[in-house]
Amino acid sequence: MALSFAHAAAGYLVYEAARPSGPHRPGMLASAVVLANAADFDFVPGLLAGDPNLCHRGFTHTLGAAVLVAVVAAVAARVGRWRCRPGGVAAFVGAAYGTHLLLDYVTADVVPPHGAQFLWPLSDAYYLAAHPLLGEIVIDPAGRTAFFRSLLTPTALAHWGADVGMLLGLVVLVHALRAAWSALTDVEPVAEGP
Repeated sequence: MALSFAHAAAGYLVYEAARPSGPHRPGMLASAVVLANAADFDFVPGLLAGDPNLCHRGFTHTLGAAVLVAVVAAVAARVGRWRCRPGGVAAFVGAAYGTHLLLDYVTADVVPPHGAQFLWPLSDAYYLAAHPLLGEIVIDPAGRTAFFRSLLTPTALAHWGADVGMLLGLVVLVHALRAAWSALTDVEPVAEGP
């Protein structure tokens, strides 16, 4: 499974792609990061029941869930008379949530069934990239303590570190690209002679 920092990095990229120029929008950034991680909230019922994998990679890891979350956000925008267009809200929410599915698709999965039913309700098939880009942390489903212990193994800590590095690298890269773009587009016109 991809870790929360990798999902946060994907949410950050959606935020940067969608945000208007100017100052940062902390609420919009927080929404993108939470939405990019939201599919993994399915661990909560399992942790409460003592079986961390009870609900993991079920409905929350599907196209159906991404569409449902986007529709709910669009309805909230319309009913709440938000300043933004409901279609724009739906696109932003759907994209941020959808990054979770994309990252999980390209993450190694050694525990059967491999992958997830990402295209449900269109297909019951399990999908996983033939050549995953991200390594996996195998979660110990024996109980709450085992679950949290499996997040702190040396292998897991190495993945956490790599994900933090990826997140920080993306932030630096995006800000450098924005600065370069700003420098290129803010060129003063050359005055012509008399």
